[in-house]
Amino acid sequence: MKLSQKKHQAKSIKTRLVGSFVANIIIITLLFLVYVYIQNITINAEKVAKELKEITSTIQHIKSSKQSFLLTETINPSFYETKENVFLEKHKEGLELINQKLIDMYSNSYVQSAKVIPSLRVLDKALGKYSLTFDSLTTTQLKRGFKSYGVEGDMRRAIYSVENSGYYLDQVKILMLRRHEKDFILRKDPIYEQKLSQVVDQILSDIKKMPIDKYGKIYLTGTLEKYRDNFKNMVELDKQLGFYGHFGLKDRLQFQLNTIENQLKQIQQAMIDYDTFWKRLNIVLLIVFALSILTVNAILLFYLLSRLGKPIHQLSKSIQKIVEDDFVGELYTIKTQDEIGDLSKDFNFMIQKMNDRTEEIELQKEELATTYNKIEVIREIGAKLSKHLKVEAIVKEFYHSLNNTLEFNSFLIGIYQNNQLHYQGFRCDGQPYKFERSLSKVSHLGVQCFERQESIITNDYSNTKDLKHFLPVITSEKVNSLIYLPLTSSSKKLGVLAIQSDQFNAFSDVQINMLWSIVTYLISTLDTAINYQDMEGQVRTKTAEIDQHRQQLLKNNELLQGTLQELEVKNLQQTSSIQYAKRIQQALLPNISMLQSAFEDAFVFYRPKDIVSGDFYWFEQKGDLIYLAVADCTGHGVPGAFMSILGREILSNIVNTKMIESPAEILNQLHTRIRVVLKQDKVNNKDGMDIGFCVLDTKKNTLRFAGAHHPLYLVRKIGGLNEVEVLEGNKQSIGGHIFKKKKYEVFNEHLIDLNKQNSILSFYMTTDGYQDQFGGVEGRKYYKKNFRALMSTIANKPMYEQKSLIAMNMDDWKGEKYAQTDDVLVIGFQPQKSKNMEIDFSKLEEYLST
Repeated sequence: MKLSQKKHQAKSIKTRLVGSFVANIIIITLLFLVYVYIQNITINAEKVAKELKEITSTIQHIKSSKQSFLLTETINPSFYETKENVFLEKHKEGLELINQKLIDMYSNSYVQSAKVIPSLRVLDKALGKYSLTFDSLTTTQLKRGFKSYGVEGDMRRAIYSVENSGYYLDQVKILMLRRHEKDFILRKDPIYEQKLSQVVDQILSDIKKMPIDKYGKIYLTGTLEKYRDNFKNMVELDKQLGFYGHFGLKDRLQFQLNTIENQLKQIQQAMIDYDTFWKRLNIVLLIVFALSILTVNAILLFYLLSRLGKPIHQLSKSIQKIVEDDFVGELYTIKTQDEIGDLSKDFNFMIQKMNDRTEEIELQKEELATTYNKIEVIREIGAKLSKHLKVEAIVKEFYHSLNNTLEFNSFLIGIYQNNQLHYQGFRCDGQPYKFERSLSKVSHLGVQCFERQESIITNDYSNTKDLKHFLPVITSEKVNSLIYLPLTSSSKKLGVLAIQSDQFNAFSDVQINMLWSIVTYLISTLDTAINYQDMEGQVRTKTAEIDQHRQQLLKNNELLQGTLQELEVKNLQQTSSIQYAKRIQQALLPNISMLQSAFEDAFVFYRPKDIVSGDFYWFEQKGDLIYLAVADCTGHGVPGAFMSILGREILSNIVNTKMIESPAEILNQLHTRIRVVLKQDKVNNKDGMDIGFCVLDTKKNTLRFAGAHHPLYLVRKIGGLNEVEVLEGNKQSIGGHIFKKKKYEVFNEHLIDLNKQNSILSFYMTTDGYQDQFGGVEGRKYYKKNFRALMSTIANKPMYEQKSLIAMNMDDWKGEKYAQTDDVLVIGFQPQKSKNMEIDFSKLEEYLST
């Protein structure tokens, strides 16, 4: 039974040996890759474990710094004078260190595979909330004060004024006031507030009855009321800070630290479980791979011993006998269905066919002799052509050579010169041709052959679809067969060879092949002749030009050496200065952790075009209000960086001094101050900026936006689809030139009630650098349409992943061909879900009270 080719190949020795070898290689390779992979995981596990231990240790230091601050610095007068101390610095450094380590862990592949990223983000949020709570505690403590500082200091100064007023007051009641005051400070019992207020009322009643002047009564009454108000404020601030029976900032700090420690323990346990899983899997895989290698090699050894040894021995003896008998007889037939069996059959078939091949070999000798004669003819033609150094003589010699090889009506050679083909040739009766044809006449076959650098050969010209729309070189003759060959040397395009005949099938394949061989000699000879004609004049011209250029270069080289050294020194100085400016500019930008703490989630994609940038973002939080701005200053590089610093300082001054809550009013103020600072009404200064400005009220859960040439993008989820909505800003810039025909308009403002907008996924603010980047297949701008489509696609993903997708999309768009054209800044954020936070705190207070 004859096997199919696939089955026969499958039973071959080569297939089985190669299969066994490949199986061993695959198993060993897999074993090595698995070992390397698991070893890499183990190294990453140790690194992550070390990082988690350092975070745990840092949290303990933070805990210690917080406790030391509460125990010592709250009763230290120097703290209230300088508002700074070493424990606050250590506390801040610890939080920054933990935030940096968490950012590094987000990008760790091992941490991502362990699926603890959500837990890390929860831990990151908890740290942000703790940081905000600690800032609130320090602010409240500073306001509360100690002894002669803060509210307590105001209270004491008021009572001292009463005691030293010179008016006779009931000293027993005054002493009762001081006693209630001290009792509250020591015991923190709110009942003393009521007792102190009652005593104040008694003293005020006594003052009304006292026989003193009107102004004295007003002074004593006002001072006592101020004393009582300050005492009430101190009681209220102590309640906010927290004491026994009242849940305050101190208790909230402790609860948040405990939550952070528990979350960290859960992450550490998850990493330990994940590492244990990989170690166990490593042992199992090593055992499986080892058993597989042993099994494959055992099967291979059995096959070699049982299936190959005996057939090979029989085949060797049979071959030896055939050789001794001068290849007469038959080889021993081996019936195995592999290479050995095939070899015995093929050897018998070879012996049978040896005699049959004798006649074929004789015929091949005759064909070789004919081919040799043709080669000799081609060599003779090449030798005749190479004797001539003029194009006319070469064309004439080639014509005589072709008359002995081909039958044709006309033969022409077109030499390319000055955007024309200069044709010269002969008819079959010896009549010469000579004319020119411009390359602009693309309807002619000669021009097509030259431009495409492709041969055009046909034995039925009138019925060839691809050629019927083109004209032959000589249109006055009837053409049925034609050969057009491009004449191209190694360095340039020389021209076209055209041969035409009025007969069908005038040229055989053998003739065409011979023609190709002859054309090789023709191209070499024509190239030499053309170069020879042009060489002498070119040499004289080039020699004069080279001498002139050499003299000029010697003079210019001396000047350039000195200029180059000066430029190198100046370039180094300028680069160092700009690098230092970059560090200053980056230090002024808000930390991303501040944005992530203020919002539910956020990212910042910031990529300057030069060392320093004209784009900047600004962030400030005042109580329940969160301010966020994204701006694009005039220009980029150093000029843009100066404008960014000026804009940032003016924004901070407006918000911190005037406490304006309207983004439109802030932009109006910014516009006015930019024009005043740069004196744009007096000098020809057109610098300014485009900006988008948001104000988020976390208490009312509303967002207000105003913009100067910058919109606010928000993505909603409607009916399972993400839709992008654009809140446009005003079509005018901050500062800069104001045209006379177009008056300055106050900025418009958009209001979004987030309580009624549950469908919103994310908000985005951006400068125009991302949308104006050139790239893609056609080298065009990215445009706003593509940017909106990108936001719609990524809005459902976490913010850190959105940032990565935006960066990769930009790199793919511009590729390596296009450079960055402008500064790029994109910010995405999601506001805090305030309702969930209020529910959490109420449950927390209920838990602590129980």
